Order: sequence, then C-alpha cells, then structure tokens
Amino acid sequence: MIILINPPQLYSITQETAGVVPPLGLGYIAAVLSEAGYDAKIIDAVGEKYWKYYGWEGHTLRGLDFDEIIERIPQDARWVGISNLYTFSFLVAASLSERIKDKFPGIPIVFGGAHATIMPEFTLSHSSIDAVVLSEGEEAAVQLTKAFAGELDFKDIDGLAYRKNGEAVINPKTEFIKNLDIVPFPRRDLLPMENYFVAREPHGSARVRNWTTMIASRGCPFRCAFCNTPKIWHRLWRIRSPRNVVDEIKTLVRDFGVEEIHFEDENLCLRKGWTIEFCDLLVEEGVNIHWQPSNGIRAESVTEKTAAAMKRSGCTNVTIAAESGSPRVLKDIIKKNLKLDRVTQGVKILYRNKLKMAVYFMLGLPGERKREVFSSIALAGKLARMGAHEAVFSIFSPLPGSELTELLIQQGRINVSEEFFDNITPHGDMLNAQSHSEYISSRQVVLLKYIGYAWFYLNRLIFHPIGVVESVINVLRDRQTLKTERVARTLLLRLMGKVRRQDEVKNEVSHQKPAAEKR
Repeated sequence: MIILINPPQLYSITQETAGVVPPLGLGYIAAVLSEAGYDAKIIDAVGEKYWKYYGWEGHTLRGLDFDEIIERIPQDARWVGISNLYTFSFLVAASLSERIKDKFPGIPIVFGGAHATIMPEFTLSHSSIDAVVLSEGEEAAVQLTKAFAGELDFKDIDGLAYRKNGEAVINPKTEFIKNLDIVPFPRRDLLPMENYFVAREPHGSARVRNWTTMIASRGCPFRCAFCNTPKIWHRLWRIRSPRNVVDEIKTLVRDFGVEEIHFEDENLCLRKGWTIEFCDLLVEEGVNIHWQPSNGIRAESVTEKTAAAMKRSGCTNVTIAAESGSPRVLKDIIKKNLKLDRVTQGVKILYRNKLKMAVYFMLGLPGERKREVFSSIALAGKLARMGAHEAVFSIFSPLPGSELTELLIQQGRINVSEEFFDNITPHGDMLNAQSHSEYISSRQVVLLKYIGYAWFYLNRLIFHPIGVVESVINVLRDRQTLKTERVARTLLLRLMGKVRRQDEVKNEVSHQKPAAEKR
C-alpha cells in the first residue's frame, strides 16, 4: 500500500481564498500506481474533516490533525507521499513528515508539488524526508516504488532528488509526458467527494451542489516574473485532446452526478481552435453542465467566436488576470507580455456574451510605486463601468524559484529560511500582508487594496446597480454566481462561528436534494 497525503491547511479566519478542493495531483498519481498494479490510498486531511480547526505552533490548521493522519497509515506501507504545493504550507508538511517518521522510521517519505520541486535541497535538509519528486510525478512514482523495492537504481529516475551518503543528489527533470491523453483519469473514488460538494468552497464559485475540479493542460509558455511555473514546467505547455477532456466530464457526470466543472489550468484557452472544438463537442454530445476556467485565462484568448462558443457550451464565469494598470509594471517588473487594450477589449466581448467575469490585480510588487497602484485601481473602476462583475486585488507573495524572488534574495531583502516560511501568511488573507515594494509599506498596501475594492464596487453600484443587488440577495440566500458572493457568505458564517460539525455534514450529505436543471 502506498499512502498519498494532502496535509492540513494553514488557515486564517480572514483568509478569502481558503478552499476545499480535490487534490488532483494525488489523484493522478494514485491512478497511475493502480494501473501499474500497486495499491494506493489518499488521505486528504482538509477534505476529510474541513470543519475542524485547531492550534499549531502559533498558527491555526484546518482538517485532520497529525494523530488522525498517522492512524490511517498502515505499518506495512511501501512509502508515504506528501503534497507540498504552497510555500506557506511547507512547515506544516515538514512537521507532519517528522511525526510520521517518528512513528514509522522504516517507511520512506517522499515530497512532491510546486514548492518541493523548486527547493529540493532545502526540502531534503529535513532528515525525515527521503526523496523529492520534481514537477510531473506520475512516471517517477511508479519508478520510485520499484526503487524502494530494490528493482531500480535511484540514479536512473528522471526528475528525482534524494539523499546518498548524507548528501543531496538531484536528477534534473528532463522528460515530460508528451501525450496527456495516455494519463488515466484521477482516482476520485479515493477522495471524499461528498464533502467537497457540501463544503462548497471552490477557488471560484459553485452554482450547484455537485461541482469538482479538472485539469486539461499542464504548464505555461510565458515567463511572468512573479510566477515559478516557468521553472517547474520549463515553459512547456501541453493540452489534452477535446475528446479526452469531454470523456472525463461524462465520466464525472455518470459516476458522481457532477454538474459543474472548475478548470484549474494555468492557460486553458490558450489555443483558440482547441477552445472552440471543446465547446462544440460538449454541445454536440449533449453534456449539460456548467463550467468555468476558475484559474483565469489570457485576455488575448477572448474573441467574439471563443466567447460565444464558451457561452453556448455552459461556461458561466471567466477570470482575466490584468495584474496591473501600469504598462511599466507589466513590461519591466512582472514581464507579462500583455497590452491593456486587450484587457478592455476582452471585458467588452465577455459582457456582450453575458458571461460573468472577474479581473485580477496584484499589488505590492518590488519596484512598484503608489501612483502605479492607483493606475491599477483606476483600470479596475473602468472595467467595472464596462461590465466586469468582480475584482480581486491580491498582494504579491515571493514564490521561491520566481524571477522576482531571486531578485529579492540577491538584494538581501529576503532570506529563504525556516523563519521566512513561518512568516508567510496564507494566500488571500484579508488583513495581514507584507509589501515588497520599496515605496509602499505593508500597512499602506493593505489600505490600497481596500481602496481598490471600494472604487471597483462603487463604480459597479453606480453603473450596474441591479447586479449589486442580485449579489447581496445571493449572499443572503446562499447562492454562488460569483467568487465574491461565495467569499462574503463564507466569511459571514466564520465570523458568526457557524462551523459545521461532522454530524451536520453527514446529515446534509444524506438529505440534500440535487440541484435544479441548469441550462
């Protein structure tokens, strides 16, 4: 038995982006291991007990506690894999590995995920961690199982970091799966799918009860300086065929009654021809679902033809990452090859096609000045007047492996250490943040964030008052058509102390009626 763990979530009551979503990466690895003849078990600490909160090392964690996780690990496990996607959660994952190693000193522990991929040597400096899988993990997981059984040498595994004679050895990642259609669908039967339905805490908004996430592509060809994706995926972008994606959707509808899909891709609609073919196939085969690219798409990918195809196939919400209203910030600081007129053009097209849309901005970037933040705020107001339904103002967080983080390290402004990880706030915390601009203080950047929200929603209230009233009603009635509505409802319940207990969740799972017909 191979055990794959999604650790507890580092949590803040004012964290707007905390989500209860299936760990698809572990689902894919479990599927490949199963196909190779190995038994696999997934422990999703968050999904299995998302209503449980407890203190840990001066922080709050959400999900199964360490003892509950360890109780689920059999003594004869071949190896334990721990997902470490986010930098801010590294210390949680590392502490969990130490507890597991204390209990089972003979079971190898393997880390994977974005953060572990970027920092393999630092990860291996923790003696409880025996190996790190770099980037794409399906093939390495099967090979690792053979290596732990003495059937293969660790040096022959592509994209693996491990310890040999006390020293870290790194086999660079050189091979990626070219045809993603050959990868089996994630083992969602090993996940607590009903809990995700009841929690209704996606990264976007869930219009219906039975929603889930999918990934149709991997990687990104761009080189945004705030992102570590170029280093993880070597700027290689691959996408599954429309047929393969639609087949998975049909499987989800059949097996789990799924009615809404949230694509977590970096660049789902990058290829316009693919987007139209995918949308046409959904319509032709009568796949009646809602769907949304919740992780965002490039503004350039929005055309009248793609927007119309998305709308008729069930797409409800689109996110566009403008990032900044300052051309200098876009070009010289974050190096995002984006023209602002493409953003305004995309919003116009989406509004004409009656698609809900969110626009994303990033504040507190190294070298950013206050006037450039106000340029972002001004653009957000303009987009609100044009019909954008919601805005998100996030504060830059240094991701190890990104170009901007490397610059901050070179300038001596940050030191990537245990203390650095301990001080990083969870993504989207509404009250706590650190500015990395030399010209904007941490207090100022939080204030500017709320000035941005105030200006966006003031413009929306003046020019689209009916939409604002509808959102207020949706929050009161627990409906989600926008992420803002979901966040507002979730924060309201948290502040009121409305945390559902296990018995309440089980009751809701048993008695909640299916969602109404959609399109």
